[in-house]
Amino acid sequence: MANVKVKINGKSVTVPEGTTILEAARKKGVYIPTLCAYEGLKPKAACKLCMVNVKGEDKEKLACAVKVKDGMVITTDSDELFAKRKALVEEMFRQHTVDCHHCMRIGSTLAKDFDPKFCKDCYFCDCVKDGFCELQQKALEFGVDVLPFEPHEHDFGVDVSTGSVIRNMDKCIKCRRCLDICKAQGVGILGIIKTENGQTVGAKNGLKADGCIRCGRCVAFCPTGALYMLEHKDEVVYFAHQYDTETAAMVCSCVIDELEKLYGEKFEYGQLLAAVKKLGIDHVYSPAYARAQSLAQAVRLLDENLGKKPMLLTDNYAAKNFLRLHFPELEENFAFYDSKEKCFGDYMHEHHPGAKLISVSNNNSSGAEAAETGCVDYYINASELYRIIMRTGGRPSVKRPIDAEEIAEFEKSDRYAELFEAGSWYVDKPAEELEFTENGTRYKALICHNLGQVKAAVAKLDKYDVIKITA
Repeated sequence: MANVKVKINGKSVTVPEGTTILEAARKKGVYIPTLCAYEGLKPKAACKLCMVNVKGEDKEKLACAVKVKDGMVITTDSDELFAKRKALVEEMFRQHTVDCHHCMRIGSTLAKDFDPKFCKDCYFCDCVKDGFCELQQKALEFGVDVLPFEPHEHDFGVDVSTGSVIRNMDKCIKCRRCLDICKAQGVGILGIIKTENGQTVGAKNGLKADGCIRCGRCVAFCPTGALYMLEHKDEVVYFAHQYDTETAAMVCSCVIDELEKLYGEKFEYGQLLAAVKKLGIDHVYSPAYARAQSLAQAVRLLDENLGKKPMLLTDNYAAKNFLRLHFPELEENFAFYDSKEKCFGDYMHEHHPGAKLISVSNNNSSGAEAAETGCVDYYINASELYRIIMRTGGRPSVKRPIDAEEIAEFEKSDRYAELFEAGSWYVDKPAEELEFTENGTRYKALICHNLGQVKAAVAKLDKYDVIKITA
């Protein structure tokens, strides 16, 4: 592929042909504001904040959607662009509830007096994203103070039909990230819907009725508080301080990356455990035992079925929901094994009856599994854990590291290791073919990195011995 040379704010940059203006700017370290563009998703040009000026063009171009041409001269910032972007941010608040902008405890609606850190520590507002909401950050960036219209609050309502993935349409800014990731997941139930109060993004008949499989990926992609997992911060803190109630948390290190971004500082796993323990949790466990039990079940399934029939192998709750909903005729090919949350819960319910069990993880489908099956009492993802720890005035980085407790002794097997080590979730990574040997026989597997790849894989089911699915 040929390269093209362009100028961005007077600086030359060479990029491959087909690169968007936004991608070229990011390569050069030039900031262009956006709310709808997200790595791994195709640009929708919904928010229009990425507008830039191109020399020789009468109208602004949207950097996320327009590809560079050789010799293009681009300006990403000017007083005129700033004013137009500010007007767009203001317009986003027309349907968005603005409790974050009118907090009486701040005492002012001036952007210069609005301190995001105050929101992180406050918990006066009800928004799950208060303090690290992307729209809130854009309002601060463009000095959005008093809105030039009377906002309409609570026009669309909250969809709680699934009991785990919550959709608050009054917080929606129609960036369409959730719509795109839902489609990428092969579900596609979200879209622009018309209501008596205007248009919004949602499920026509409600999330549950329209077939939400509760993967929770939309939650991770939402820039505001329009999508979130059922929260338990009040219950967790309450039971952590009850002397007659035993509490136990299984803490996965997968939350660390997001927590470090939220805190803006690094820390290690032992410090995270200490921070969770400081909340008053009696026991903090690593997921090692539960993961080993889960993999042991998977190994047994493979030993029993490998070579006899194609297997759709997964421990993910949302993937199981997806397969049951879309491919019930393939039930005999399902190879479902227990998640680590289920294995943790089974052991603890037997040996610590009455204990309140908490799973700390960034796999939101585990939250749906907890809410709908009761395998554990509470699921906490990184953003909720951050708010809980901040509420108590703590920071993992200042804690003395502690070791995780182990639930019980276990044997760790490395059989089929290549199959399980290749099972991470990606929105834009193609499915991967993998060959492995067991007892001298060669087998073929396909690793589906998201549910959108499953439909194509099922059409070639007989080509593979195992289709390993993440959600």
